[in-house]
This record gives sequence, C-alpha cells and structure tokens, in this order.
Amino acid sequence: MAESIVRWTKQMKTIMDIVHSSNVHLTADEIFLESKKTLPNISLGTVYRNLKRLSAEGLISVVPKGQVNTFSKHHDGIAHFECDKCHKLFCVAYADFGLNISEMSKKSGFHIRKCLLSMSGTCRECVQKRPADSGPQKPGKPSK
Repeated sequence: MAESIVRWTKQMKTIMDIVHSSNVHLTADEIFLESKKTLPNISLGTVYRNLKRLSAEGLISVVPKGQVNTFSKHHDGIAHFECDKCHKLFCVAYADFGLNISEMSKKSGFHIRKCLLSMSGTCRECVQKRPADSGPQKPGKPSK
C-alpha cells in the first residue's frame, strides 16, 4: 500500500490539536469555534475539508451522534453508545462486553485492522428516571 502524504497546514495542525486535546467528541461547529481563537480568519468550510482529510488519513475518528458527526482522537478498543432519550454519547471499553479483538482475529483467521462498534438505546440514567407508572397499561384502564 502506498503511503499517503498529508501537507500539514497551520489550519490542519490546529484542528488536529483541538481534536486530540479534547476528552469529549466534538462537532465540526465546536471545532470551528475553538479554532477561531487561534486562527480568526478560518472558515467553516476549511474546518470541514480538514476534518474530512484527517479522518480519511485515519488520524481522527468520526462518530455519528444522531444526525451529526462528531470527531475524536482514536480510542482503540472502545465502543460508542448513544442514548435515544438524552442523546448523550458514551464510550465503553470492548472488554466490558467481553470482546477481545486479537482473540476474534485468531479464532476467525481474519486479520482485523479496524473494529467499529456503535450502539444506541437507553442509558442507565434515563432508565432510572423512567416513571414507575410508564409501563404497559391494562386494557380498559385510563393512564394517569
């Protein structure tokens, strides 16, 4: 496989630094606002183009959150879970599910280069917030 050559611009480096210094997933708009602090003349289009290049080069991760993509540094062995209720995005270690990528690779005979796991459902907090009477209604009984 041929090596790709990325021309490092100050805009690309700034965007990469913002993504890699964050402990949360950032949207392109959040990255744009943060980059304006150092590069006041940067445009949103430049941010999008550079995010696309950085993700295509495998230098950052793209994680969908609802209808929006978020960007983060790579987290090997991490699955993403989005809550359908509060829309929070959680990172969960594969090991928490008993997933071991190298074991899967050995058993399957595949050389697994990348494993992406995205899940959605209801997070623990939202499950606990659920009102006690929100379960299925009995026929003929009006809801409170």
